Amino acid sequence: MKNLKSLILVAMTISFDLVHAQVGINTVNPQATLDVVGKPTTPSSLDGIIPPRLTGDQLRAKTYTTAQTGAVVYVTAADSAPAGQTVNVTVPGFYYFNGTVWGTMTINNIPNGTGNILAINGQPQIAQEVSARMDGDFTVPTNPASPTRIGRMTEKLVDNFNTFTGTATNNAFTVNSNGTYLVNMNFSLQGESPTTPLSGNCYYGLYNVTDNRYVAFNIDTITSLAFGQVTNLSYQVAMELVTGKTYAFTIEQQHNGGGSPSVVMRGTGTTAGGGIFPMTFFSVIRIK
Repeated sequence: MKNLKSLILVAMTISFDLVHAQVGINTVNPQATLDVVGKPTTPSSLDGIIPPRLTGDQLRAKTYTTAQTGAVVYVTAADSAPAGQTVNVTVPGFYYFNGTVWGTMTINNIPNGTGNILAINGQPQIAQEVSARMDGDFTVPTNPASPTRIGRMTEKLVDNFNTFTGTATNNAFTVNSNGTYLVNMNFSLQGESPTTPLSGNCYYGLYNVTDNRYVAFNIDTITSLAFGQVTNLSYQVAMELVTGKTYAFTIEQQHNGGGSPSVVMRGTGTTAGGGIFPMTFFSVIRIK
C-alpha cells in the first residue's frame, strides 16, 4: 500500500509528455523540457531547486568530461588547493562546467585577492605576481662553477600567492598555475677592485633550480669595469613557467683576464642628504 501511495503521488506531481519528452513538477502541462511550478501562495511550501552540494575539495576529486558540459553544482567551501578543473573554485557559490573547467555563475564576479585580473578560459583570476627589491649590496662571484642565485632580495613588494623567499644569499619562488609570465630584472654592477678591471660576459636571467638549467637569460659584455665604475643592466622576457618547479633569479659573471676582480650588485644608493633609495627591481607576473 505504501508503494502504491508513492506511485500515485509521483503521478500527481510529475507528468511526462510522451511526444515532447517534457517533465512537469506541480503541473500537468509542462511548457519546457523541465517545468517546475512553485507554490508562492503557500508559506509552508519552500520553493526552489537545490543542485548537488559539495565542497571544492570533493569536486576536485572528480574528473568531468565534455559529456557533463553544462552541469551545475553548489560549492559549499572553496577548494583548498585550486588546480586543474577546479582552478577557479576559490569561493563558495554556484559553478557550471564548460567542458574544460568549472566556472562561477556569479555575474561580474571579482576574485578576492591582491593583483591584476586575468581572464583564463573566460573566467577572471588574480594573476600571480612576485615583485621584490634588494635591501643592500650583493657581492657577485666571478667565474663561478654555476649560476649564482642573487641574494638580499628581501624587500617583497608583491607576493600575492606567498611563494617567494628571499634571504641574504638566496632567492626562490614557484608558480601556482602553468602559463606565460613576464619577467623583469633591473640592477647595476659596480667594480670593486682597485687594481684589476673586470672584463667578461655577464649572464643573468631566470633559472630552473629543479632541472638545473636556465629558462631564459640575457648576455651583456662588461669591458674594463674599473674600481668605482657602474654599469646598468636590464632584461625583460615572456616565458612559460610550470607548477612543480622552483625558479630563481641568477647571475653568472665571467672574467677573461688575470686575477679575480671583485664586483657588487648595487642594491641601494645614498642621496646627498643621507637618504637611502632602491636601485634594483625584480618581478614575475602572469600574463596568459
